[in-house]
Amino acid sequence: MPNKVLLIDDDINIAKMLASVFRFEGYKIATAENGRKGLKILEQQKDIEVVICDIKMPEMDGEKVLEQIRYQYPLLPVIMLTGFLDLETAVNVMRNGAFDYITKPVNNDILLEVVQKAIKQRTRMIEELRKKGREEKMAALGRLTAGFTHNLNNPLSCIIAYSEFLMGKYPNEPRLDKIYSAGNRMYCIINRMLEKTRKQHQQNKEVINLNRLLKEEVEFFDSDLEFKHEVEKEMDFAENLPEIEGIYSDLSQCFSNLIKNALDAMRNSHLKRLIIKTGQDTQHIFVEISDSGAGIKEEDLPKLFEPFFSTKSEKSERQLKGTGLGLYSSYQLLNSYGITFEVKSQVGQGSTFRVLFPLTLAAQSAMSA
Repeated sequence: MPNKVLLIDDDINIAKMLASVFRFEGYKIATAENGRKGLKILEQQKDIEVVICDIKMPEMDGEKVLEQIRYQYPLLPVIMLTGFLDLETAVNVMRNGAFDYITKPVNNDILLEVVQKAIKQRTRMIEELRKKGREEKMAALGRLTAGFTHNLNNPLSCIIAYSEFLMGKYPNEPRLDKIYSAGNRMYCIINRMLEKTRKQHQQNKEVINLNRLLKEEVEFFDSDLEFKHEVEKEMDFAENLPEIEGIYSDLSQCFSNLIKNALDAMRNSHLKRLIIKTGQDTQHIFVEISDSGAGIKEEDLPKLFEPFFSTKSEKSERQLKGTGLGLYSSYQLLNSYGITFEVKSQVGQGSTFRVLFPLTLAAQSAMSA
């Protein structure tokens, strides 16, 4: 898939010339004649990997645009253009988070080289974030899995073996069949845990059934006794939902974060109800995760996917405080898929997080069916 660049410049001639250069080199290009339109494009087009922005522009200058991008999209590299060699301006934009700056008239070869470096750095940072999230989750999952297998496998083998032996000796005793069935259910739980651990290590794209993945995530959370016994769970999975192509661990971590946030939000709620829904329309395949928790203030909704922002920090000391990286990492993990997050919430009533996957992600077998 070609890399996509956003060019923000009020000089129409320069914008057309640079756009032609990037298209010739195989890039996808979006253009905006001022900073406000550029920021609007970033909201709508989630696949942009680099921004090239002129410093001197009317309405909103490049330094203001840089400030907004650093605030809203901290992993998105910004290359600044300036029409004069102004050392003070260059130092300021670099200090404020610009990836690099280029002076006009633009040397196309130099600009293309800087853009490639910016894309590589962004890819590396996303991989590091993804790796850190995977390592933290894998460490917790590994400890949990090791505890399950160590504490359950040996006695479980004895239970199954002896129940089979006794069923043969006392075929008319119905309670033995219940013991044998319970043992096999425990065996299935352990196998699911081991299978989940194995999949989390894989980084190749595969065809993923979202209904099945969500069911596995819910079953994983059943190890939390509060979740298992106190939370009402409602699953509304669409039949014949198209499978999508993606990396299992990306989707698993995203939905795990959303479910965990829902549980945290319901910690002090009298009614604890988790609703997970899947479906599709003419453009998207969607997943909805709703809770009956504390809800989110309207003024906090735009900040939810910013790094280190957490509504949990406002709660009582008896509750765990959030790092503010769960939703941010979820967004970054799925950003390359072209997904869109929608959030609806009402304080005291609960929240609904909707993840929309472009229908173009549907596996080819599903599209041709």
